[in-house]
Amino acid sequence: MAKFSIEEKIEAVIRYQQGVEGLKSITKCIVVHNTVLLNWIKQYEHHGPDAFIKPYTSYST
Repeated sequence: MAKFSIEEKIEAVIRYQQGVEGLKSITKCIVVHNTVLLNWIKQYEHHGPDAFIKPYTSYST
């Protein structure tokens, strides 16, 4: 499974929101399933760019 940076996810969402490219075109270009991109879009619409920032938890040994 490919890992995508925060910037790559935001770029894909913005490409979709601008309406220049369709969902299938973007998913084919970045090689990800349609549902994954739809999930990113929903997260971005709800939380903005902070949606892709993973909380970091440090546990003591």
